[in-house]
Amino acid sequence: MGVEYSVAAQGRKPVATSRSIDQDQSDLHIEDWSNVPEDWLDEALPRFSPSERSDMLRHKIIPYCWLPQRTVYGVATDMAIHEGRCRNLTLVGKVRPHVYRKVIRKHFSRSLLFEAVHGLGQRKPWASAKQRLSPGQNLVAGLLLVALVLLVALDCISLVTGLLQLAAGLFFLMVVILRGLCMMPLPTGPGVVAPLLAEDDLPVYTVLVPLFRETSVVIKLMEALSRLSYPRDKLDIKIILEEQDRPMHVAIKALDLPSYFDVIVVPTGKPQTKPRALNYAVQFARGTLVTIYDGEDVPDPNQLLLAAAQFAVADDDMACLQASLDFFNATENWMTRHFTSEYAALFRVVLPTLAAYGLPLPLGGTSNHFRLSALDAVGYWDAFNVTEDADLGIRLARHGYKSGILHSTTLEEANTELGNWMKQRRRWLKGFLQTWLVHNRDPFLLARETGFSGFMAIQAMTLGVFASALLHPLLLALALWNFLPENVVRMGETYAGSLISGFSLALLLAGYISAIATSGKGLKQIGASGWTCILATIPLYWMLSSVAAWMALWDFVVAPHHWHKTRHGLTQHGHGRA
Repeated sequence: MGVEYSVAAQGRKPVATSRSIDQDQSDLHIEDWSNVPEDWLDEALPRFSPSERSDMLRHKIIPYCWLPQRTVYGVATDMAIHEGRCRNLTLVGKVRPHVYRKVIRKHFSRSLLFEAVHGLGQRKPWASAKQRLSPGQNLVAGLLLVALVLLVALDCISLVTGLLQLAAGLFFLMVVILRGLCMMPLPTGPGVVAPLLAEDDLPVYTVLVPLFRETSVVIKLMEALSRLSYPRDKLDIKIILEEQDRPMHVAIKALDLPSYFDVIVVPTGKPQTKPRALNYAVQFARGTLVTIYDGEDVPDPNQLLLAAAQFAVADDDMACLQASLDFFNATENWMTRHFTSEYAALFRVVLPTLAAYGLPLPLGGTSNHFRLSALDAVGYWDAFNVTEDADLGIRLARHGYKSGILHSTTLEEANTELGNWMKQRRRWLKGFLQTWLVHNRDPFLLARETGFSGFMAIQAMTLGVFASALLHPLLLALALWNFLPENVVRMGETYAGSLISGFSLALLLAGYISAIATSGKGLKQIGASGWTCILATIPLYWMLSSVAAWMALWDFVVAPHHWHKTRHGLTQHGHGRA
């Protein structure tokens, strides 16, 4: 004879009755545990197994009592009831979501937060950007600084100038070669579009939506998320809020969210970064597939269906599918047009080329779709890296995983204001420097893990992008200065001087031409025309990136893990093509 649990009217713990629970689960009555005290789990929690702890976090299924032949459970949501019955678990009561959240905060928040911040660093110390430079990198940086000081002290200014010019040219060369590769025909075609899965075959899909100071876009975001065409019982949307962001709490509380939405509150802590929030929330994920959307995103409603179908036919080592990003306010002003041109080159030309050749992908920060098992294998995101997306793409490649392209588009809001753009760009460039330093702590190991072509692609997409932006003004100034009439004669007196000057000017021109070519190719693919003036002003746009790069270098020295927040909701355009 078994026992069943019910709740006394006075609000005490569930108490045993003499009725049998050996009955069909579909007929089981789920008691309302609305009067249970908030500390009712305190005695049971220490007995949780790892799988029971996981079920409590991910599915809100809460073990209450362990019997000789079975365990009885409480639940916190209707979704949990559905999940429990699918597993044929004995469910006896439903607690208030408020009680569930308090139990999580009281008993799990500290360990969950520690895992979110330090989990990667503990399991894979080499992969964390918490430490700016490794001992070997500190030694090399010190030697380079000493050499530079000695050369300046010995009045070898011409030699220093020539070396800097040569270094800037080499960084430009890496990026130019990569862009040249992107202009070639792809080695394989776009492939066959995978057929959509039947509803019963679709996996549970978790959508992570980190929000911080996004009250201006929250209504449009919820509208966009509600249009996702995916079965609601298999959709798991996590709205991720920071504990101290009270305006967002008020804004979300005012909404009547459907049952497949779940609000996760990340405890206050440092570093306050998007990857820390993602690491915290993913520990509650129900799905086997996971994606990320930002506050201003308007994804293609069919994007989850397309991703699930493509994963279903892909090899097990396909860990990530990156969707394309575009802007719903592309034509708002000069800056949004350049932003659109830049994204068109990256998501329509560069990333598809890298994927076609099986090279590491520096992922975008949103609309990348993952197998949860692959994320777990590589350690999730680095809480200390401010371009966690690019870093994760490289780490996936180092672990033997592949990343591919998903032929679906998410619309975003392009930056309309220079100051806001500058904050975002300096964070990105600081992150590229962080990512390069992390993955080049042992360059020989990196080359063995990714192959020579993968190694070179990583150099071009991280240090190449950062250094070319940083040194672009120097290369431009030296090229112009060397070709002033009075300097042409002097430089012509030495073969090395003429060679370096010609090399610098040729690479500068090649950089402009290759950028215009890849941007033009990308714009053509998204159907943009008449943008000749925008392409012609790319050198001016690059000068803004150079300012951001120098600010990023300063940030790396004084505040390496600070996250410059990008403001959204500034556009005067609606969601246009959404």
